[in-house]
Amino acid sequence: MEKFKPGFVYERRRRHESDSTSSVPPSDLDPMPDPAPTSTTLRQSTRLSRPPDWYGFFSPVSLVTTLSTISIPSCYKQAMEHECWQNAMQAQLQAFKENHTWDIVPCPPTIKPIGSKWVFSVKLRSDGFLDRYKARLLALGYKQEYEVDYEETFAPVAKMTTVRTILAIAASQSWPLHQMDVKNVFLHGDLQEEIYMKLPSGMTTSFSYDVCKLRRSLYGLK
Repeated sequence: MEKFKPGFVYERRRRHESDSTSSVPPSDLDPMPDPAPTSTTLRQSTRLSRPPDWYGFFSPVSLVTTLSTISIPSCYKQAMEHECWQNAMQAQLQAFKENHTWDIVPCPPTIKPIGSKWVFSVKLRSDGFLDRYKARLLALGYKQEYEVDYEETFAPVAKMTTVRTILAIAASQSWPLHQMDVKNVFLHGDLQEEIYMKLPSGMTTSFSYDVCKLRRSLYGLK
């Protein structure tokens, strides 16, 4: 085997050539000709496109499809035409009764009660299918008067910093995590102010001047 010679350029052996190593002086090398341009055709993929898996959760396509097939009423009159929404409103009124959300009392002569409104929605499962119908009674808080039936405006929500802290502690300690949905969680807030609200649609009493004296919070209150 020849030793390495300075000034020589060694070429890599090809499979069809002999096993002997050939060396050619740099002066004897001919410039390599540029390869002739060849026309290439882009090959189109034959794979079928499909929505991403989204890590096991439903895709936005299925969400839009499910919502488009469900007619959500915009007022109480439309909701009364379907039994599913009637059951949702009855479940909400039953929750008000169990939590003792209000007392039915005669309206004081100096008080102008605020109104209320039914809002309807649906809750979907993780696979995009319908879970249940939701009816929520909102108080018309924009009609409250400052220093009369409210003192400040606030919204009790969880900070994301607190949520991240809990997740970090649970991950470091290998604790199990369980997520749950507390129905009517807003109804657990006690009220210190005297707030009177008109009877919601679908609720009647023996006297037309009866109103709801709120004991607990409602969505929409200041």
